[in-house]
Amino acid sequence: MSAPERIEAARRSAECLYTAAEVIAAVDRLAVRLTVALADENPLLLCVLNGGLPFTGALMQRLQFPLTLSYMHVGRYGDATRGGELSWHARPQESLAGRHVVLIDDILDEGVTLAALEAWCRDQGASAVTTAVLLEKGEGGRATFAALPCPDRYVFGWGMDFEGYWRNLPAIYALDASLEASSNDHE
Repeated sequence: MSAPERIEAARRSAECLYTAAEVIAAVDRLAVRLTVALADENPLLLCVLNGGLPFTGALMQRLQFPLTLSYMHVGRYGDATRGGELSWHARPQESLAGRHVVLIDDILDEGVTLAALEAWCRDQGASAVTTAVLLEKGEGGRATFAALPCPDRYVFGWGMDFEGYWRNLPAIYALDASLEASSNDHE
C-alpha cells in the first residue's frame, strides 16, 4: 500500500471519538475555566508546536483578557505512534522570568513532554506554570486543565497527527489498532 493510500485508509477505518461540534464545545468550556483562573495573571501563553497550534488558536480567541503569546517547538514522536527522547527545535524568545506561563499542548499522554517543559519554564524563572491540554489520557489530574478525556489509544485530528498527516481534521479520531501495530513496525 502506498503512503497516500495508507494515510487515507487510516482515516476511513478510524473511530470518531469527538465530533467537531463536541471539540468546540469543550474548548468553550475550558476557556471559561481559564478566564476565571487567569484573568488577573497577565499570562504568557506558550503553544507547544506542532500539535498544540490548532488548540492554542481556538482557545486564545475565547480568552477575553490581556495575555501574550509565544511558542516552543519540541517533539518526542516524529512520525511514530510511540514517544522517544525529547527533542528541542525552538525555544521561546520571550523572557519567562516573573511570568505566569500557560503551556498549551494537544495531548497529555504519558506526561513526559509536559513535565519536562514545565520544569524548563520554572528553571527560566516563571513565577507559575499552568498546563492546558485538549486531551488527557488516563485518570486525569496531571494537567492543570484538560478539555476532554481520552482513552488509551492513538488519536489524530485537531493538531494531532498520524505519520505527519491529518492534523487538519476538525474532529478527533482513534486509529484502528491494526494500523497502530503496523505503524510501530515502521519505526
